Amino acid sequence: MTRIAVAGLVVIGLAFGIWILWSDGDPASDTATTIAAAPTTTTPVATPTTSLPAVTTTSLADGSHVVETVEEAEEILRELWFGWFEGIYNQDVDRIREVVATEDSVTQAIEQFAAMEFSREPHPDDIHFRDSEILRTDESCLAVWTALRLGGFREGETQNVHVLRLRDGHWVRLGLWVNTSDLWETDCDSVLSGS
Repeated sequence: MTRIAVAGLVVIGLAFGIWILWSDGDPASDTATTIAAAPTTTTPVATPTTSLPAVTTTSLADGSHVVETVEEAEEILRELWFGWFEGIYNQDVDRIREVVATEDSVTQAIEQFAAMEFSREPHPDDIHFRDSEILRTDESCLAVWTALRLGGFREGETQNVHVLRLRDGHWVRLGLWVNTSDLWETDCDSVLSGS
C-alpha cells in the first residue's frame, strides 16, 4: 500500500511540477493567461435580405445600355405594360404616349378607353411573366419572347414577342408578334419618328 501511496504522490508531484513550469512558476498568472489567451470568435449572423438581385447591363457612351438579363427585360416589360393599362384605365393619352412608340398605338389605346373592362385599378404586381427569352438586345432594340399573365384587375395570358425600342433614353413598346418566326426583326430595324 505504501508503494501505491508513493506512486500517487509522484504522479501528483509531476503534475504540479508541469503545471508550475507551464505557468512560468506563477500559479496565479496561469489563470489570467488562459483567460486572456482564449480565442474569441464571433460568427456573423445571417440577416435576411429583401433586396432584388443586381441588374446586369452594359453602359454605352450615350448613356443608354444593353439589357443583359431576363430579369431586367421583364421589369422593363412590366413598367411598359403597367403604363399601358394604367393609361387606358384612367383614359390618359399622355400616359399612353410615355410607353408606346407610335401614334397608331395611341389610337388603339384610345379605342380601348370605353371597351376594356377592369375589375379594379391596375397595379404593377398584377403583371407576371414566365418562360421569358431575350431574342435580341442591343443599344436600340430589345425583343423578348414571353408569356404575359395578368391577374387582379383583369385575367388573361398571352405568349408573344414583345419588341421594345429605346427612344429619348427610355424604352417604349413598338411591336407585338405572335411567333418567334414572325418578322419581328423589322421592328428592330425600322426608324422611329422623333428618334
